[in-house]
Amino acid sequence: MAVDWSSLSVDLVCTIALNLETFEDFIYFSAVCRSWNHASSLIKHQWKASPVVPWLLLAQNTNEDQKSVRNIFNLENIKCYKFNLPEMVEARCWGSVHGWVVMVDRDLNVQLFNPITKALIRFPSVIPLCPYEDNEIHYFYGYEDYVGWILSFFLQKFIVLKISPGEYVVVLRYDWGGLAFARHGDPSWTNVVTPNTDEDEIDNIDATIIVADVASVNDDVFALCNTGAIVYWNVKEFGGCGLVKLVNYFPPSQPLIFDNLEPGVYSKYLVESCSQLLTVLRSKEEVLNADQTDYDDEFYYRTIDFQVYRLNFTDRKWEEIQDLGDVALIVGNNSSMCVPITSSKSMHRNCIYFTDDEYDTWGSSEEKSGHDIGVYDIKSRQIRKFYEGDHTRSLRCPPTCFIPQF
Repeated sequence: MAVDWSSLSVDLVCTIALNLETFEDFIYFSAVCRSWNHASSLIKHQWKASPVVPWLLLAQNTNEDQKSVRNIFNLENIKCYKFNLPEMVEARCWGSVHGWVVMVDRDLNVQLFNPITKALIRFPSVIPLCPYEDNEIHYFYGYEDYVGWILSFFLQKFIVLKISPGEYVVVLRYDWGGLAFARHGDPSWTNVVTPNTDEDEIDNIDATIIVADVASVNDDVFALCNTGAIVYWNVKEFGGCGLVKLVNYFPPSQPLIFDNLEPGVYSKYLVESCSQLLTVLRSKEEVLNADQTDYDDEFYYRTIDFQVYRLNFTDRKWEEIQDLGDVALIVGNNSSMCVPITSSKSMHRNCIYFTDDEYDTWGSSEEKSGHDIGVYDIKSRQIRKFYEGDHTRSLRCPPTCFIPQF
């Protein structure tokens, strides 16, 4: 006798759905019939994937007829899926841990976009933050070239912070360390203002703080400066004037970890891991041809090493660590992430997965941007590829990692 699966009670179907482990299973489950789709929609915000692993949103398709089709690579089952995402065509994207991808389109509008559900949250335009005067347009080959410069270089990184259920703040790092934030519904971006430092308390610190990355721990948002200094503010201050409180600098006896790092050779990231703050230093090298007079036609640069430091809040020092525990870090052209991998079959502990964010050189050639993707094993100090397929190269839409969520 045939079983009419669509006649199962809603409660029973919901219970089955909550025991599914992967996004693929949940999506296939919801497509069985209307009643199962309805049941899955009732509990999708309660359901959690196990394990929670990032997906890699690959670059825009180079085939003109396939621009809206984006490949997304699942790091857990090593499979690529095709999604029809016309919303993302020509948009610059940054992934996040909360399921959202920040998109900035050719009109410089900012949106949070969920590639799985296609949900959208609109944020203020970045146009007021961008430098533009009619008499300076001659530096560019027209307005389109100017917009390309804004998308590729001026807007450096967007970080998505969840400050309460359903409420998000987007922090923007722009123009060599400028920092601003906005919430959904804000009319404009609020620039973060750093007050003058107290020279009696902190010696030889420039009042201009250049921010490298941002992360949140509980109710506090921390910003890592290029000097290794940390500044912070509480999430409740997002409704105020945006003033940042200095929380600590290295004491004079601290090893000069951040001194003498050449710009463009190191990237710096701030990551929250188990309520701790980690700084990740990523070292790159330029790749020359055999005659050492010209750059390699394929790569131009590549990542060669990482160092990880943990902030000791008691001693106000960065301490180098060699073991992350049962987690992996994800850094690059996305919000910096920490992912537990205890139940993952494919991801590896004590490793750093990275995407290409060397935007300073992307203007040299579309063929030389987006290629620097891999995974670094901290113990062995070896780097290997975690994705070997196509669609990694793009001048403005390089691959980005995000954690899928409904």
